[in-house]
Amino acid sequence: MESVLDQKIREYQKLLDRKDELAEATKENNKAKDELEQEICQIMIDEEKPNTVVGGFTYSLQQKTEYSKLGEETLAEKGINFLDTLRELGLGDIITERVDPRTLSSTCKGIVEADGSLPDELAECLSVYEKLTIARRKANTKALNRAKAERAERGE
Repeated sequence: MESVLDQKIREYQKLLDRKDELAEATKENNKAKDELEQEICQIMIDEEKPNTVVGGFTYSLQQKTEYSKLGEETLAEKGINFLDTLRELGLGDIITERVDPRTLSSTCKGIVEADGSLPDELAECLSVYEKLTIARRKANTKALNRAKAERAERGE
């Protein structure tokens, strides 16, 4: 007869296995989502239709500038310590144990909007690229719904 501890360890192992499966499924899902997003962007460009409403949501083509840290090897070749560079520029407050890519991107966007460009020391640490994405927002269909309701009341 198996002990309670052994049963709990087996349950725990199943949860760990499931966690690994979910992580892999999430990676696959995100890859498929990104590929489909780029395909949709291209269709919107080809059809000259920068936005559309589907299922009560407005989808619109957007161009965003993303900022991401260069790889450690590349920075080492340049003799740059990324975290020291951030601190020297007064950006140490965005540092946790790691710099969140979205926080880095939004901070850099703010610097570029305020100053027109990134400081050279920071620009040397980053890869800057343009990215097309799809924005999804709840569509404002109140006027359409009212018009449909009025037609229905009139029996049209």
